[in-house]
Amino acid sequence: MNGIVKETLQTVLLEIGDFLQSQELPHALIGGLAASLRGRTRVTEDADFVVVCSVDRALELAETLDGQPFELLFPEVEEVIRRSFILPLRHRETGIVVDLAIGVSGLEQQVVSRATPVTIGNRQFPVATAEDLILMKMIAGRPQDDQDVRGIVSISQDSLDWDYCLRVAEQLEQAVGIDMVEKIRRLKDT
Repeated sequence: MNGIVKETLQTVLLEIGDFLQSQELPHALIGGLAASLRGRTRVTEDADFVVVCSVDRALELAETLDGQPFELLFPEVEEVIRRSFILPLRHRETGIVVDLAIGVSGLEQQVVSRATPVTIGNRQFPVATAEDLILMKMIAGRPQDDQDVRGIVSISQDSLDWDYCLRVAEQLEQAVGIDMVEKIRRLKDT
């Protein structure tokens, strides 16, 4: 797994991992980097995590960055946290962006609780499972997300828990307004 993550990105991951642990915040790696670790490798220059905390805790977190290797991506971040449930950070030394999704929904909390460790560099990181990444990326629905889903399925097809995917897709379908169950069935049959 080490070859997938460039050395500068490994440094950022180590430092954000240390920071989140020091804040005692449950978290999991998601996004393009996690999709690369669970599926086909793709180029990504940022890191995305889901962090289980409240909006108020995320606002407090934004205030604790003095002396940390991270800074706010832009100064007026409170509105982004409140409206988009994202705390966008930038690594001071490398400029690499780290987005912390504020995990207030049941799905996000489930993603963190189900995450499994993956070794990156000399450290283990909680990474969203292949199934949870598929579901999250189906909800996001951008072209790159669709490619990531195909990459994950191509690598993990035989080991995926399709029953879990179908069960959660059925629960999410009404909330997100996407026909996820049929999409999962088509993926399973590919």
